[in-house]
Amino acid sequence: MLDKHKSIAKDIIDLAHQYGADKASVSLANSTSFQVDVREKKIESLQESVSSGVHLTISIKKRRSTVSSNDLRLETLAPLIRSTIDTLPYMGEDEFYSLPDPKLQGRAPGNLEFLDPDFDNITSEEKIKFSFDLEQLTFNSDKRLRTEQTFYSDSISHIVHADSNGFLEGETKTLFSLGVSMVADDVQSASTDNGDTKNTGRKQTDGWYSATRFHKNLTPAKEIVDKACHRTLRKLGAVKPASQEVPVIFSSEMAQSFFGKIASALMGENLFRKQSFLLNRLNESIADSKINLIDNPLLPGKLGSRHFDSEGVEAKPLVLIENGVLKNYMLSTYSANKLGMTSNGHSGGISNLILELGEYPEEELIASVKNGLYLTYMSGQGANIVTGDFSRGAQGIWIRDGKLAESVNEFTIAGTFPEMLNNLNMIGNEVDERSSILTPAFKIDKMVVSGT
Repeated sequence: MLDKHKSIAKDIIDLAHQYGADKASVSLANSTSFQVDVREKKIESLQESVSSGVHLTISIKKRRSTVSSNDLRLETLAPLIRSTIDTLPYMGEDEFYSLPDPKLQGRAPGNLEFLDPDFDNITSEEKIKFSFDLEQLTFNSDKRLRTEQTFYSDSISHIVHADSNGFLEGETKTLFSLGVSMVADDVQSASTDNGDTKNTGRKQTDGWYSATRFHKNLTPAKEIVDKACHRTLRKLGAVKPASQEVPVIFSSEMAQSFFGKIASALMGENLFRKQSFLLNRLNESIADSKINLIDNPLLPGKLGSRHFDSEGVEAKPLVLIENGVLKNYMLSTYSANKLGMTSNGHSGGISNLILELGEYPEEELIASVKNGLYLTYMSGQGANIVTGDFSRGAQGIWIRDGKLAESVNEFTIAGTFPEMLNNLNMIGNEVDERSSILTPAFKIDKMVVSGT
């Protein structure tokens, strides 16, 4: 299948040149996916789909245009390419557009373990059973809980990139997911030591899932259910905390959210548009000296790994923050041209964003806090990478004398990205690997909690 799509990509480049293009680049993707959702012992939805798409950029004398199609047949694409080339004289010149330097392009060596060889051996009946079996396990859990939904999904994707430089490479990746969402009626009374406002009589929802490249590496169903039950039940009796300034422990999931925003501020596209608080900060200290952040695309089996970026630039590890000092931005060819720099293989965004592990288990992070917040959920759009301001709706568990106490919700946490980076001085030693952002839990010494 991959060879077939590589052949199509080459034919598209050749056709664009035949019609007069100076430069052309094409990205082609084909994906086959399956998903089943189960609720109350019945299939709520079942989807099997195949999708294809091609994205072609054509340039003549610095004038460029792009065409996209879900039809990969050359007889369909040919008139689209011709009409696109016909419009180029009316386009403005863009002095910063170019293909990557051919010396930067290539396929990184090594097996990154993208493809589960048993993907085609799992039948549809087995896939449906995975979801039903997961739901059956929930029936034996706490009686306060109901299952909203269980799901199983998988996909296999073929991705190809080719351009006028002669680059032609592809990758095939598999992905599997299994999970459950749960709900509980919040009817219990919460007792606290400080008389905080009680929020009862509502529903609390949460869940858990597993995601991995290989089916055999999915978390066992019993573990998924136990985690989902625990996460849902711990929300019961949630109260609104008093407004105060306290230490905040970011769970690993919330750490992913935080550093996802930091990654956005380091992307070249935001930098040349002057939409980042980290513009012009290279080689300056921007964070606590304990912080080391790297983007590493060459980790076997990880969800963000790749041999090359979406322009065909060879994938290589890139140090972003070293001992608190900003060392590099993440650049595509275009953003590098705009900034007077060189592409470092980040067209298409991050690969595996990694915060170097610290020495503390999450229990020790919590134990270090006498009075503060264990953050489990954030909402809203208040993380502004342009100004550096940070203010988001939140949920979590209050920490008293180094132990988790009552659940808290309906409040905001606030600070600024620079303050948070410089006050982040305890880092956990475990990561949640269900994401391409591989960041452990961490503690920020002080943030403003706005509740009652």
